[in-house]
Amino acid sequence: MPDRSPSPPTRRVVEVISLLTAAAEPISVAGIADRLDIARATATAILVELDSAGWVVRDPNRGYAIGPALAGLGNSALPHGIGETLTALTARTGCGATLSRIEPHRLTVLEVRHGPARVVPGIPVGHRIPLQFPAGASVMPWRAAAEQNAWLAAAPDGDRRTASTLLALVRARGVAVFRPLADDAGMVELLADLLGAMGPELLKPHLRTRTLRQLASLTSRPYTKSELDSDTTLPLSYLAAPVFDTEGTAAYEVQLGPLSTATTKPERDEYIAATLDAARALTAAMTSR
Repeated sequence: MPDRSPSPPTRRVVEVISLLTAAAEPISVAGIADRLDIARATATAILVELDSAGWVVRDPNRGYAIGPALAGLGNSALPHGIGETLTALTARTGCGATLSRIEPHRLTVLEVRHGPARVVPGIPVGHRIPLQFPAGASVMPWRAAAEQNAWLAAAPDGDRRTASTLLALVRARGVAVFRPLADDAGMVELLADLLGAMGPELLKPHLRTRTLRQLASLTSRPYTKSELDSDTTLPLSYLAAPVFDTEGTAAYEVQLGPLSTATTKPERDEYIAATLDAARALTAAMTSR
């Protein structure tokens, strides 16, 4: 029978999404193609685009399921209380905060809250970055050994010892704390203010991506134990702490972004305490559903 849809390609996308939404478990490309009676090449092309947008995710067995960006459109991906906890964190600290899902190869932003004093610059829900040092440092001490080893091995040669030391510190204190490079603190605030003023909806996607990458490269030096314990006034980029799911897996990360050129030790201690309190509250929300 001829295809009478006014837009067959669009209908095939709808069918793929509908199939995955109704599925109880991930489905392979071959399974999707067979069930919908479409070519595997067509199914693959659709899934690549949906995966790029965060609308589907692929598991280690190459099966596909609905992703966080699509699930979040209906606000059904996260349990009740997540948004309230992030809002309370921003109110307490005056800084922007995010909640992200940590998968084996990427980090995906699920929720964003802007603070009264500092927004989360340019980062929309569904934004994804590769999971490589230092991204994911807050959850990695609680992930499987194979995943930790892969994460450490993927770090640049000059950062591997730093990455290993960072995981030990995060396991001991429950939080990863980062600073800008010594000479770049002022540039960090400038880029953050620029992105915050323009907003993700006003900045062209390719330019926003380039700016975010530059901002990340300037803000990702992890603090050492001695630096955190110092009474010296120091710059502070962001903090991250693990959030656990019902299976006890560190599957999420809450991140707080002061992006400040100067913080005293009491201020840093308060940011750490607030982030850890939020992580515990988010874990309680995740495990209560």
